[in-house]
Amino acid sequence: MTTALVAHGAEDRVLDPGVVGRRASQAAAGLTVGGIVTLAVFFAVGEPWGTINDATSIVLAGATVPIAVGLARRNPHERALILGAALDIVGVGITAVFTSLLITRRMTFEGSLPYVLLGQGLIGAWLVTVGIAAWPAPEYRRLAAFGMAGGAGLIATVGGFGIGGMWHPVTSMGFVAGLIGTIGFYLLLGRRRGRST
Repeated sequence: MTTALVAHGAEDRVLDPGVVGRRASQAAAGLTVGGIVTLAVFFAVGEPWGTINDATSIVLAGATVPIAVGLARRNPHERALILGAALDIVGVGITAVFTSLLITRRMTFEGSLPYVLLGQGLIGAWLVTVGIAAWPAPEYRRLAAFGMAGGAGLIATVGGFGIGGMWHPVTSMGFVAGLIGTIGFYLLLGRRRGRST
């Protein structure tokens, strides 16, 4: 089914999530940068920057929903994008619920962490599915590569935490790959209109 994205005009819009999705992509790029800044400030000076970073992560996760839904709606026969949208929505829900419980002090960081990581891993899986679905179309290959790199980075970060915590090499490598991949994906997707022939 994925090869159909190359062959037919309507499917050329595989990486066009629509106007709302493009705005959400732009917001997601900015929120990703904002999340890194608030995290760095938190490590330097402490609260309230950790809480601000947590709130930013909820908004960032939510911004992916119109992107995922927009891509799936414009490609109703592409199962990878539909599956990816479902993974993203579930991941966003898990991330939002357990990060909110952390912010409101109903759960500890240690207690909420496995669930937040699960949510992030599902969002990463969505990015990978988008990249895989788009890869056969040469004009989308750079965007697909950023999406797959970002998604794989998020998944690797989750795995690194599970293996050895925050400072494990896999966590660090996944963090860097996820950061570069997601920012590149959101920026390029946010400024590009899909073709409609």
